[in-house]
Amino acid sequence: MEYDKKSLKIAAKITAASLSESGKFGEENAAKTVAFLKDAYNGIAEIRAEESFAKDAFKAAGKITAAACEEMEEPCGKTAAKFFKTVYEAIAPITEAEDFDEDIFKYTGKIVAASCEEMEEPDEEKAKEAAEFFKAVYFGLTAEEKEEEPEECSECAEEKEEAEECAECAEEKPSCSGKYAVRETESGFSFRLLAGNSQVIGVSEVYSGRAAMEKGIASVRKNAPEAKIEDLTDENAEKVTNPKFEIYNDKAGEFRFRLKARNGEIILASEGYKTKASCENGIESVRKNSAGEIAE
Repeated sequence: MEYDKKSLKIAAKITAASLSESGKFGEENAAKTVAFLKDAYNGIAEIRAEESFAKDAFKAAGKITAAACEEMEEPCGKTAAKFFKTVYEAIAPITEAEDFDEDIFKYTGKIVAASCEEMEEPDEEKAKEAAEFFKAVYFGLTAEEKEEEPEECSECAEEKEEAEECAECAEEKPSCSGKYAVRETESGFSFRLLAGNSQVIGVSEVYSGRAAMEKGIASVRKNAPEAKIEDLTDENAEKVTNPKFEIYNDKAGEFRFRLKARNGEIILASEGYKTKASCENGIESVRKNSAGEIAE
């Protein structure tokens, strides 16, 4: 059998991670290892053969899959391959965007891999969760690189704190209300929810088409006002059902939030805040501005 070197390298790392706790040698374990490696290889080699192959997404998916497989009770190469494919297909479109940031993408892959190290069983649902987390982190980090901002109103300038708009601006001045800024790239459409002072308070994933993106905006408008808050940074906090805002800590120790629709899909993610109070204010800003219009 002639192996593709790059695919074999990734498959070998995933195999090594899945067997790291076995501590067993002998023919029987060697046979299981070979079977795992072949199944993993066959599953991911097909991806490299595709015309739309994305090198950066391939590497990131490999690291994430390897980390997720470290605690596998019953090592299975086919399960690992499915996990890899699900993660890869979800994050590959990011690399096609005009404003793609390779460094942030690479670091995001490492962060997500670290978060997967304690994963119990790396099934396809877990892979979807890992991919959604990846997108939320990546877009949250890239959202911090803002475009030049127009002059803000005097009330917003005086009262804003870490990208939150003042309530009076949103309620009393139509010219200072929120809006959805649309971005179109080769990979699809995305949007950013802006406060009245043009500060970014939330970013979306990349949608394949404009219609899907507009449904995402409609989902934010519908779910943000009624969504409750679940504080994942507090072990004693009340668990709530979707739709909800989840507050969590990123690897830098900052506070972030993500808005989930009724089906559990992440439809908006924030940048990092230094304090929980600021993060909560950001959530209130999303609620106040969610009814904004689309600005091309």
